[in-house]
Amino acid sequence: MINRSSKSQNGHAMTEFVIVIPVLILLIFGTIQIGLIYSAKVTLNYATFQAARLAATNNATYSSLRRGLIRGLAPLYTSSSDLDGIKYDIAKGVDSNATRRDAKSEVDGYTRIIRLSPTAAAFSQNASNVNADGTIEIPNDNLMFRPDNDDFDGANLQDANLLKIRVQYCYRLMVPIVNKIIASLSQINSNSNAAQANSFGSTIDPRFADQNRGIVNETASRKPILASYDELCAGRDGANDRSAGSTGFVLFSETIVRMQSPAFEEDNGDKFGELMCNGEHMSCP
Repeated sequence: MINRSSKSQNGHAMTEFVIVIPVLILLIFGTIQIGLIYSAKVTLNYATFQAARLAATNNATYSSLRRGLIRGLAPLYTSSSDLDGIKYDIAKGVDSNATRRDAKSEVDGYTRIIRLSPTAAAFSQNASNVNADGTIEIPNDNLMFRPDNDDFDGANLQDANLLKIRVQYCYRLMVPIVNKIIASLSQINSNSNAAQANSFGSTIDPRFADQNRGIVNETASRKPILASYDELCAGRDGANDRSAGSTGFVLFSETIVRMQSPAFEEDNGDKFGELMCNGEHMSCP
C-alpha cells in the first residue's frame, strides 16, 4: 500500500531544499568573500603606513610611496616560504596577458595615492625654497628654531612637515557569484555619491564625495583628486578592466606621519618621477 503522506512529506522536503540551498550557498560564499575583503583592508592599512613611513625619509616622492605600497601589499600576493621566492613574487609584475596578481602589478594598475598634506599650494607659496637640483622643497631641518609664522597654505612649517596620504585600491573579488553582487554595490555607491555631490555645485569633486572630506577643485580643468569606481578599476598599464566585469571592490586607507626629510614638489632622477602628481597614479590637491 502506497503511503501518500510519506510521499507528500518527501516532496515538501525536496522543495524546501531547492529553495534553501541557493541562499545557503550565497551565505557561505559571501562570508568567505567578506573575510578576504577584511584581510585585504587590514593589509592595505599596513601598506599605507609602510608607504608613508618610507616616503617620510625619501622626500615624499611617488617612487618612495609606490615602493612602500608594494612592500606592504606583498603578503597578499605571495605564498613563497623563502626570501628569494618572495622577492621574485614582488618583482615579476604583470605578464602580456594581464593575468598576474602580485603586489607590483596591483599597485601600478589599481591604486591611486592622494597626498593630502603638504598641499600643492604649500609648495607654490614658498617657491624660493629650492634645493641643489632645482626642486622646490619644504625644509625639514632645525624646525624648533625656525619661525612659526611662515604660511604654507594656511599651515606653519611644523604642520607642513606632516605627511598625510590616502590610498584608493581596487581589490579584485575572487569568490564566484557573490563577487559580482558585492562589486555592484561598490559601483552603485560611487554613482550615488557622484549624484549627491553634483547637487552641491560643480566646484565639488563628485568622485567618492563622502570620502573627499570637503576637498574642492580650484578650477574646472584641475585633474580629479579621487578616482571613481570606473576609473580606478579599469586598470592601467595593460591591467585587466575590473569595472567592466564587476569584479572590483574599492578599498581606501589613510595615514599621517611626520616628515624626516624635506618634502619635494617633484620626483627627479627616477623612472617613476613622471607619475608623481599626474592625477592618475598620484593626486596632489
